[in-house]
Amino acid sequence: MTVTRRLGIGALALGLAAPFAGNPYRTARGTLDLDAVVKAINDGSDHVCARQLAIWIRDRRRGLRIIDVRPAAAFADDAIPTAENVPVERLVHMIAAPDDHLVLYSEEGAHAGQAWVMLRALGVDNAVFVPGGLADWRDEVMFPLLADDMPAAARAEVAALSRYFGGSPRQGAAATMTITGAAPPSQSLRRRGC
Repeated sequence: MTVTRRLGIGALALGLAAPFAGNPYRTARGTLDLDAVVKAINDGSDHVCARQLAIWIRDRRRGLRIIDVRPAAAFADDAIPTAENVPVERLVHMIAAPDDHLVLYSEEGAHAGQAWVMLRALGVDNAVFVPGGLADWRDEVMFPLLADDMPAAARAEVAALSRYFGGSPRQGAAATMTITGAAPPSQSLRRRGC
């Protein structure tokens, strides 16, 4: 029997067995509803801005669990207040209560976004992520820019939120420098919105 004939018979056998193999999108705990994932991405319900997260922390939102998916060493160096460290590799074993509201973050958001998709695949629908991660936390909460053209009430609200978390808002044109003359930790990172 020729190699081509053997490959053909093997392909035919696999083709006949395929309907009995099951759904390739089925996961250990459920099925990934791609339509729901796409809808969440399109309507923005998959993420939360760092400033909104700060408001939830300040207001002690019921059921809020902030999950840092970075390695333990990075978490030990810097973390969002009240966060718990659950690195990505341990996330699949994490137990979340149905009334928990999970907020995932990483250094700049990519791993948190991937972790969000992973949780959705596991059937966890009560999670969001911070798109810019800890970098956005620094830019929007710890060292927010109080632009000169920002309404006074908004400036006061942003400044008060920053100070609540021990941050120091940056002012107008001099906003790129702190008191010591050094740029805030995330100053070199790109600026993005939510």
